[in-house]
Amino acid sequence: MRTHGKQLTLKLRMPYKKILVGVFAAIFIIAGFSGIRGVFLGFIKPMPDIDALGPRQLVLAYYKRLALTDTAGANRCLSDDYRRELAGISPIYTVWLGDVKISKGARLRLKGMYSTNYDERLYYVEYSAWQMGGGVSPSGQESMFVYVAKETKESPWRIIGIGSGP
Repeated sequence: MRTHGKQLTLKLRMPYKKILVGVFAAIFIIAGFSGIRGVFLGFIKPMPDIDALGPRQLVLAYYKRLALTDTAGANRCLSDDYRRELAGISPIYTVWLGDVKISKGARLRLKGMYSTNYDERLYYVEYSAWQMGGGVSPSGQESMFVYVAKETKESPWRIIGIGSGP
């Protein structure tokens, strides 16, 4: 009876192990596919010359690169300071991103009268996403405020901040 009980216990535990292995394998495959897809689609849809883009086009390019899972391309749209600021944050792996809507934009300074940038714009962006890991936002409809700035009259536009509000 004891032997039979042990075998029964092992048989009950075995499916859970297989399920866990299957779940981890599926996550690994999805994450791997997303990375490969980004590299592959990056060759098909090359990164535009971001230095020549206007502020709204830069925001659109940023979200297009995220939709392709091209995080390196998306990071090129960020200012150096903002990129360093994000370096310590756990990444969110976007499996799918679409239905991006970007507002007209408004001239609004992120730091008010203390801003040292030549020009700044604020855009309201809505999109749908399926994401894994990282922050507290669940997958689904997302809304973000995106600040874009030019440090000098001659410098290119760069994203200096992205947030969901106060």
